[in-house]
Amino acid sequence: MKIFFDSKISSIQNYGGISRMVFEMLKSLNNKKDIDKIFYRGIYVDKYDYKKEWFLKYYDFKAPLFLNNRLVNILDSVGNKFAYWLNNKPDLIYHSFYHRIPKNHKGPLVVHAYDMIQELFYNMPKASVFKKKSFEKADLIIAISQSTKNDICKMYPINPDKVVVAHLGVNDIFFNENQFSEKPKRPYMLYVGSRLYGYKNFNLLLDMFINKKYFLDFDLILFGGEKEIKEEQKNKIAGVNSGKWLKQEFGDDGKLSNLYKSATVFIYPSLYEGFGIPPLEAMASGCPVIASNSSSLPEVVGEAGLLFDPKNPEDLAIKIDRVINDKSFSSALVLKGKERAKQFTWDKMVDIIYKEYIKLQ
Repeated sequence: MKIFFDSKISSIQNYGGISRMVFEMLKSLNNKKDIDKIFYRGIYVDKYDYKKEWFLKYYDFKAPLFLNNRLVNILDSVGNKFAYWLNNKPDLIYHSFYHRIPKNHKGPLVVHAYDMIQELFYNMPKASVFKKKSFEKADLIIAISQSTKNDICKMYPINPDKVVVAHLGVNDIFFNENQFSEKPKRPYMLYVGSRLYGYKNFNLLLDMFINKKYFLDFDLILFGGEKEIKEEQKNKIAGVNSGKWLKQEFGDDGKLSNLYKSATVFIYPSLYEGFGIPPLEAMASGCPVIASNSSSLPEVVGEAGLLFDPKNPEDLAIKIDRVINDKSFSSALVLKGKERAKQFTWDKMVDIIYKEYIKLQ
């Protein structure tokens, strides 16, 4: 079985999100010895440590700093067409990780689908046309959650039978019990990810944290996301105890794992996620989780965390108070969370996808 993997996302995203899934999937697929993998990483900016020995053929070129995004995109597209032309045969499966599909394909097409954020929260007709075309031509669509599958089938005229759900996984480092974690100088609540986009719903968390005066006893730590905080948010923060209670942290998975381990609670207020890895990472690390009850998050968290209405700050405050004030309940959540996180592995995801590849032959 030969598969051509098109990682257009490698030319766009340097770390996390889809680029992480691609790396973990291809690493795990290396255990399937009956697959000859042809990998088009392209003009890449991602930071992952791919090994050339994983692949039958490997096409990559590190994007020079002087190239702008538009030029990178053009060169990456040309390179992809040429690499596919060199290998295009009727028995070659083409797996697109970011909706790019070849024009004159001879073999089966597989497309990965992550979420419907562009359709639900932004007016991006070009992106919708791009997705629609890839979904229609695909022989197999892999959705990262049942929620995503439901949304795809609702918004696009496609046969649900060709959409298969393969959940994402959690990296082993978050399960590491022996990893050293410093005791924080002050208790804190943890938020992970971007704050730039409205659907992330960070403002609800920030306003609730201030209004309920949690800053008197807790810090709010923000990990990852944008280095700059929006001006309106800066003003809110600075106006309360000089903003000393809010801290930003950046780093790798090791640092993030330590932050999860020492946090009083992890809060994920997003209005919409295609999957939502951070709640699983937190649970694997032994941190109580409070997440929004929307989109895929109930599917991911299950009964191992507390869910709240993401449009109701009072509901969030009630859930936080329960975790803070009921130590036995908080401890029970930690135990449930660790067991829940074990159900989501990259190998399990790959096993599902591998079985679908076989059906395409």
